[in-house]
Amino acid sequence: MIELLSPAKNLTSGKAAVLSGADAVYIGAGRFGARAAATNSIQDINELTDFAHQFFAKVFVTVNTVLYEEELKDVKKLIHQLYDARVDAVIIQDPAILQMKLPPIALHASTQMHNNTPERVKFLEDAGLSRVVLARELTLEQIREIRQNTSVELEAFIHGSLCVSYSGRCYLSENIGGRSANRGECAQPCRNSYDLTDEAGNVIVHDSHLLSLRDLNLSSRIGPMIDAGITSFKIEGRLKDIDYVRNITAYYRQLIDAEIASRPGLKKASSGTVYAAFTPDPERSFNRGYTEYFIDGRKVSVTNPASPKSEGKVLGTVVSVIGKKLIIQLHEDFLINNEKPPLTGDVITNGDGICWYNGSGKLIGTRVNVVKPDYIMVNDVTGLEPGMQVMRNYDKAFADMLNRNDSTQRTIDVKLSFKETADGFELGAVDEDGIVTEVNFATEKIPARTPDIGYIRLRDHLMKAGSTVFSVSDIHIDIKESWFFQSSVINGWRRELMDKALEQRFQRYHELSDALPIKPDINDDNSAPSTLPIDPLTGKENITNSLAEEFYAAHGITDIGKIRAQKLKGIGSAEKDDALMTTKMCLKYELGKCPTHQQADPDFPKTVYLSNRDGRFRLSFDCKACVMRVHAGGKE
Repeated sequence: MIELLSPAKNLTSGKAAVLSGADAVYIGAGRFGARAAATNSIQDINELTDFAHQFFAKVFVTVNTVLYEEELKDVKKLIHQLYDARVDAVIIQDPAILQMKLPPIALHASTQMHNNTPERVKFLEDAGLSRVVLARELTLEQIREIRQNTSVELEAFIHGSLCVSYSGRCYLSENIGGRSANRGECAQPCRNSYDLTDEAGNVIVHDSHLLSLRDLNLSSRIGPMIDAGITSFKIEGRLKDIDYVRNITAYYRQLIDAEIASRPGLKKASSGTVYAAFTPDPERSFNRGYTEYFIDGRKVSVTNPASPKSEGKVLGTVVSVIGKKLIIQLHEDFLINNEKPPLTGDVITNGDGICWYNGSGKLIGTRVNVVKPDYIMVNDVTGLEPGMQVMRNYDKAFADMLNRNDSTQRTIDVKLSFKETADGFELGAVDEDGIVTEVNFATEKIPARTPDIGYIRLRDHLMKAGSTVFSVSDIHIDIKESWFFQSSVINGWRRELMDKALEQRFQRYHELSDALPIKPDINDDNSAPSTLPIDPLTGKENITNSLAEEFYAAHGITDIGKIRAQKLKGIGSAEKDDALMTTKMCLKYELGKCPTHQQADPDFPKTVYLSNRDGRFRLSFDCKACVMRVHAGGKE
């Protein structure tokens, strides 16, 4: 089965993701999630699971921060509560959870666990994880190698914001302001601007967002990723608003459905058909420009040093600027029969946001105030000149559509049957998953005065699914003669049938989920431990509690005392000048100075720094491993 996994900031967003086609949703609980700003009550999570399970869609909850000693009991209690709320899996970072006595709930290895080699993924599989969320930096070939050496479910990000550092290995935010990424509090210093300088302080690059990555978009790589072994495609965005969730989920639902339709052996992981009142378009939602990152290896630039803000979709080219009045030659995407349409309507509306790069390469944005057939009026035209390309980074009409409650709907196909019995009638249903429901009604049979009208009334009323999740696609009526039925009676029978059919779906879902194998070695003290593929263990494993120590000791690591992480909001290492960030993105490559993939520059300084008001950070380049590291360099 192929799964589309969407983010949810809250209950409302989670329901919207399901209605937009998500096979599964991941959401944060009240604490211990890698997005501390996106938290939810157990009650809301329980409501979301009930809603999702109608469609056989799943709900995963993030408990993916490192944990302190005094938090272990609370975490254990939380996971028990999540199990009682029928959550399908918990996404974890801290291996302490693997040492806890837990109910039989599936555990997924968060990408925060640095899942980037076959050896590491195999170790996590042997340790009891039922799924591993792979590092974003992996190539297709590396994913294939992991699949060939493991049998655990593999999940991969396919869309959304990218962390420039290997996940779980970034301590820059904690170093600068005490807000640790490993505690869900990242301040995103990678989105800030920096100067690149040499050891003497000479500026090589001035005031540039050198660590800011474009957003991931692997929409054209779904087929190859399936071939490589991915079964769950994950959209990033637990802090994103509902319009983003609806648009991006509906977009990938269409793409994945098309891929499944072309492969007889594949099946989607949930039920129902999605109907969208809009045409999904990822360029009309927040994005910093798109990249396929390293899915094909290191081939193109992956950063957007000009700005960490949303670029949006190309609107057109500026023809003239008269005061705050703009005349724009629309991009070809907006042309109708090669002719320019009026600017009103679907093209641009009052309240839209537009942006452009000025002569210095900085992104400038403004709001559209007035729209006329041939021009628009805006708030600001700073640095805007004829010939410049203009993008729309906020599409008000599109956002308004996406924020409507009925912008996406999802229904489960059901076929009905109606037949006579000795003492009344039987109404039956078979849904798209083959679940059969039957209800018998004992009642007096009264012949209809007008036979044709009686039959038509019966059929018309039974074809209506009302406010249920079902959509009636067909009905077979088997009666000896046309009987009289009151409309209220038919509607009552139909409601009773639909209510029972929904109960049957919940029962079937729970039977299927309860039958899923949960690895016994999660809680089995007698299970044989596998060997951790790390030697030696370093502070980057983020060991912050005694149960994590026990876990590593059980897997062959005995010298734990020296690398126990300090309690500094989850920082993983206190070693002097240790790397605060390790990233596959390399500034030498981004600047065209890579000695491996490009023409080396003999004049490029051996030692360079990133500098801004937050500090001075030394860079090192490991060309053999093809990574760059950012080190603490001391305050300026």
